[in-house]
Amino acid sequence: MIRIVRSPEPPALQNVRVRMLAAARSALNAGTKIPFAAYDVVKQDLATMQHLKCCYCEKREEQAKYRDVDHHRPKAPYWWLAWTWENLLFSCIDCNRDEKRDQYPLAAGATQLVAEQQAPGAEVPLLIDPSDPAFVPTKEIEFRREKINGKERWVPYGLTARGQKTVEVCGLGRAALLDLYAWHVVDIVRPKLADVFRAVENKDQPAVFQAWGTAKRGLLNPARPFAALSHDAMKTLVRADLRDEYRLTLEMPGS
Repeated sequence: MIRIVRSPEPPALQNVRVRMLAAARSALNAGTKIPFAAYDVVKQDLATMQHLKCCYCEKREEQAKYRDVDHHRPKAPYWWLAWTWENLLFSCIDCNRDEKRDQYPLAAGATQLVAEQQAPGAEVPLLIDPSDPAFVPTKEIEFRREKINGKERWVPYGLTARGQKTVEVCGLGRAALLDLYAWHVVDIVRPKLADVFRAVENKDQPAVFQAWGTAKRGLLNPARPFAALSHDAMKTLVRADLRDEYRLTLEMPGS
């Protein structure tokens, strides 16, 4: 998961919000079901903002049409935020429908928002909002190399209570993703680091620096799938002492 820089609210959502909030309030007064609709008017805007990547697992989707607009605070308990730009994200179906669903855990003792109260109020969420400007990915979730059934696997671990709960709620360690993570490191990350190790063997400092820069541009661009995994794999595969020796910096990707 990387930090997402949120673009300005699309004008189309403002008109939808006025209309749908009025409909929601009328439904509540009449005791009928709230008509949750039309928030997907910004699906393409969200997908573009996130480079067509799921906000949670960073898997890239070919197109936005058949994927989800995720309500970070779920729309049923937080109905008045269902058309709020800051509450909307682009997500894959697996993370949103199969894993996260309507979960929104809060820290013990935190008070949930009441109807029409603006976030965050007295809430202390345990689910990371990747578009939160204060979110620092390297302090929350880390990918670690492990051997599982004799195979190399890169497993996400929460470094904080929020990180742990986010990995759990979004299923970021599910089997299908572990397979994708392993493929990404083997087929994408390691080949891009090959020139770095070759230059190290030749003790060619300028070539090491150049190869490292090329690898970073190819792997840590926020438009690349699994950029956070790439960061942690680079940190693991190219040891800290080697990075120090050749003065190789490693920045966390962010959109």
